[in-house]
Amino acid sequence: MKYVALVLALMATPAFAQVTADTPNPFEGKADAAEAGHALFGKMNCAGCHAYDLTGGMGPDLTDTSWQYGGKPGEIYHTIAEGTPRGMPAWKDKMTADEIWQVVSYIQSKKQ
Repeated sequence: MKYVALVLALMATPAFAQVTADTPNPFEGKADAAEAGHALFGKMNCAGCHAYDLTGGMGPDLTDTSWQYGGKPGEIYHTIAEGTPRGMPAWKDKMTADEIWQVVSYIQSKKQ
């Protein structure tokens, strides 16, 4: 019974809840989350497509205001988690929800 309660409690936290376009980043404004996201950006080789400065290459620029799949925090989360039909792989099976939100925090910290 304790296990079921723990699972339900975890599912109720923002990181595990259903993410929509308007879902705010639970780590927004937290410098440590952006730093962790920066480390993950390198570790997961995001720079291979988006460049170390996030200005793009094979993948799109992540510092501008033109976002094909949406630039709101929830939309960025969804793009990272689910991938896109045009080459962005899905990361939901390789990163936790919190890790994805940390990468979103890093990207948000660099947007113009």
